Amino acid sequence: MKTKATAASAAVLAVALMTGCSAAGSGKKLTEQKPPEIDWSKPVTLKIFDANSTPEAQFNKQIIEPIQAKFPNVSFEVIHPGKGSYITELAATGNLADLYLMTTWDFPKLISSKLIKELGDPIRTSQLDLNGYQPTLIDTIKKFSPNGDQIYALPYKSYASVLNYNKDIFDKFGVPYPKDGMTYEDAIKLGRTMTRMDGGTQFIGYFPGNYSFLYSYFNKGFIDLKNKKATINNPEMERVFKILQDGFNVPGMTYFDYTQAHKLFYTSKALAMYPFHYDLSRLEAASKQGDKLGWWDMAQTPTIDGFSRSAAPSLVSVSAHGEHQAVAFHIAKFLSTSLEYQTKLSREGLLPALKDKAVEQAFGSELGILKGKHIEALFKQNPQKLAESSEYDRIPNAYLLEASKSVATGALDINSALRKAEEQSNQKLLEEWQ
Repeated sequence: MKTKATAASAAVLAVALMTGCSAAGSGKKLTEQKPPEIDWSKPVTLKIFDANSTPEAQFNKQIIEPIQAKFPNVSFEVIHPGKGSYITELAATGNLADLYLMTTWDFPKLISSKLIKELGDPIRTSQLDLNGYQPTLIDTIKKFSPNGDQIYALPYKSYASVLNYNKDIFDKFGVPYPKDGMTYEDAIKLGRTMTRMDGGTQFIGYFPGNYSFLYSYFNKGFIDLKNKKATINNPEMERVFKILQDGFNVPGMTYFDYTQAHKLFYTSKALAMYPFHYDLSRLEAASKQGDKLGWWDMAQTPTIDGFSRSAAPSLVSVSAHGEHQAVAFHIAKFLSTSLEYQTKLSREGLLPALKDKAVEQAFGSELGILKGKHIEALFKQNPQKLAESSEYDRIPNAYLLEASKSVATGALDINSALRKAEEQSNQKLLEEWQ
């Protein structure tokens, strides 16, 4: 897909919307070096790799059109993952992008493949202030770098988790709605009172989530890269499994996963509460089906040890190999730091990367489905910092899912389940590293 820019002056590009001195990863002091001069009158085509395979209309609205409104001589070709264009294949095929858009799931692969550029120098020369972002986003990005203090991407969008709840069920049983500031134990306790059979329907008070959702409450990783082994049989994961055990050990409940939780909440409307990331796409899908969503609202995600779960940003990275690196960085910076762009995202119900009151106050103003909803819950988070991560973090996933299910159903005790999952993970890691 190729599109041409249509309007506006590219001079806006030179305006520093976020200023200030920052130690941007490599520890070098700010120098007098100036950003490279760019001839903005010269047409240029940039390739963008969209790791999320966003639908074309949505991608155009959220990414292409806002960029082109600012940079009229830039056109784009979008690359989606597919045969010959997966991250692990890009270097071999030579189909390299200038900009990469991704979540933290794909970020480690791009770093280890050496496809993206460390941004310390352009961040310093452009005087971009890394303190202007929502909490923990930059810390999260640094965690993925080889030395733990480098910037290989900028955040342009954020995610936060909320406690979704069904007001109709609470009204039916005469129970007050969930409040901000509840602990996980509070939520499980409240859920017990709401789990009951009524009129032939089994209502579930609270779905506790899964191991992945809960483990992000702790600053603890999955893999010990130095010793090449899994580190999942630990006190933090024991706590996670104990919470899941308590959450499912409720009369009237059986084990189920997030796929079933979504259906119970949005379709059969038999689930009173469940924690999940703020899910605009699912809300909009329900609205398009004619659901007015008057029954739905959200509260702050229940906390563990005072923390919400870690925040996961959407990221934009610059190619380490492209001939248009300077142009690509300025466009990445626009997506990440432009108050105009960040406000646009916020108005459309997408969580901004910037920490700015005016941007936050604009949140959801263009979405009728958010009118009257408790959107303040989204900005009351105290997210846990993300633990050290690697491209091997997904390897224990299948084993941990099975282990947590066996604990929740009573098939195995916590110690046995975790020991088995770690042994299976280590065997798989050995195969990966051979």
